[in-house]
Parts: sequence; C-alpha cells; structure tokens
Amino acid sequence: MNTLTVIERENKRVMTTAVLADEYGTTEKVISNNFNNNKIRYEEGKHYFCLEGNELKKFKSESENLGIAPNLNKLYLWTEKGAFLHAKSLNT
Repeated sequence: MNTLTVIERENKRVMTTAVLADEYGTTEKVISNNFNNNKIRYEEGKHYFCLEGNELKKFKSESENLGIAPNLNKLYLWTEKGAFLHAKSLNT
C-alpha cells in the first residue's frame, strides 16, 4: 500500500484528483466527469478547493514532490467530505 502525503488546506486534509482516482481505482477523467455531472452537490470550501493563478503557483512551489504537472492551470483538492460524495456517486 502506498503512503499518502498529507496535504492541508484551511485546516482540512485534502487530496488531489489523481490521488483520489488512484484510491478509488478509477481515472482522473471519471472523477472529473462525476464532479461536472453533480456540481450542484459540491460546495467549494466544504467538499473541494479549486486553486488557480498565483494561489496554484504558490501551492506547486511548496509541493514539488506531489508530481503536479508544471503546465496545469487549475487544481482541485478534495476534502474528506468531497471524497465521500464521489464514493457515493461512483458506488465505491
């Protein structure tokens, strides 16, 4: 079993879409589609954080060992509640 790197955002543990997909045995595309199809159920700050612009640039510079693509322009970080919503929607 892989050891997960602990990431915190606003005092909440979060994980990237890639990690979430890996843990659920699916792909990032499935997680993304699930989110887009059920966006009304997800609340930013409660279920996820969306990093863009300078905020994303700062996060990437502080998190070099996470394997985040350098050309990424938007990054979703999922909270525990957000991960549970995905599990419920994906029946995992």
